[in-house]
Amino acid sequence: MILIQQLEKLDQELQNSYRSDDINFEQLAIFLSNREQLLHQCMQVSKIVHSTEWQSAIARTQLIVDEMSQLGQQFATDYQKLNHGQKSVQLYRKFQ
Repeated sequence: MILIQQLEKLDQELQNSYRSDDINFEQLAIFLSNREQLLHQCMQVSKIVHSTEWQSAIARTQLIVDEMSQLGQQFATDYQKLNHGQKSVQLYRKFQ
């Protein structure tokens, strides 16, 4: 069950990372890679897979996927706004 505890701790660090105002994408990638490895290790232990802690890990996985998806959509929206603003400034400068 140490693997599940490690996974839970890693999930907390991962969520803190992408919920912060200043996201470190390199660290986020490391967390995601480590999480994937831990999940594979957990799946090799049948005692873990049949536990309630595993069900909690599955629920956390869905939460993380959903939150990161929303974050990606927010980044896309912010980029579109920034890009539109830059085009507006260029057009304004063209007619000065």
